[in-house]
Amino acid sequence: MRLIQHRIPLLVLIAIFISQVPACKTKQPSIEQDKADSSYNAQISALNFVQQGIEKAQKGDYKGAIADYSEALRIEPNYAQAYYNRGIDHSNLGNMQGAIADFTEALKINSNFAEAYDNRGTIRLQMGDIEGAIADCTEALKIEPNLALAYYNRGLAYSQSGEGKKAIADFTKALQLDPNSAQVYVNRGNIRFQMGDSSSAIADYTEAIKINPKDAQAYNNLCLVRLSLGDSEGAIAECTEALKLDPNLALAYYNRGMARDKRGDTGSAIADFQKAADLFRQEGNMDYYQEALKEIQRL
Repeated sequence: MRLIQHRIPLLVLIAIFISQVPACKTKQPSIEQDKADSSYNAQISALNFVQQGIEKAQKGDYKGAIADYSEALRIEPNYAQAYYNRGIDHSNLGNMQGAIADFTEALKINSNFAEAYDNRGTIRLQMGDIEGAIADCTEALKIEPNLALAYYNRGLAYSQSGEGKKAIADFTKALQLDPNSAQVYVNRGNIRFQMGDSSSAIADYTEAIKINPKDAQAYNNLCLVRLSLGDSEGAIAECTEALKLDPNLALAYYNRGMARDKRGDTGSAIADFQKAADLFRQEGNMDYYQEALKEIQRL
């Protein structure tokens, strides 16, 4: 039986807009626009490259965006937002070390850049550096105590370190700040289920579905809780709903196979396990592929 954990989100790109008057101070750092002609023109040029980079990134052209941010940094080497945005697009291309390097450079320029701490923590968590992730998210929250994503990401780190109570506390705080985040409800439900609190897990998954009725992962995880409570029919219904939303969700086939096996429907269970095995193999997930084959052999 497998839970699905929602992916770790990065904070979005920071867009910098050019104004005809000096910009007011906001929580986002920006280049001070010196009116001296040469310096001012260089700053405007760097801003234009960042804007171009954002537009390219929004279209999925991450390499082009990185090139534009790099050009902005050639013009303005102390442009924290350019490092920050380039770090996001390095991560989009799977270059995690490059992303960490860029977020670190942004923080050297602006040590109060909460979003850069949070995103660096996110990447560190993806790379298995749980302590580093917790430290970075904690720094982000010292700077910006209402940064919901930092609570969420630190909660994910705590959940991976086995500190379930701390994870639940952070997920709960994230929901207080952003009550419409289905992914936080799903992950809090996961921890509650793992800690044996099935009723609260069901409540969390149900709330996630209210917010996002197309959340196939929430239905899959709800299937698991119902199965653990002996409700095979309910489990089958939840996984079937998940598969209506995402016909390629291998774990939902696997979990529905488990539920059908419990109900005594061996033929349908084998069919589900075979479909799960095929999808796991296509995904390159050979460990789960082997597990699905073992279930077929068992039956």
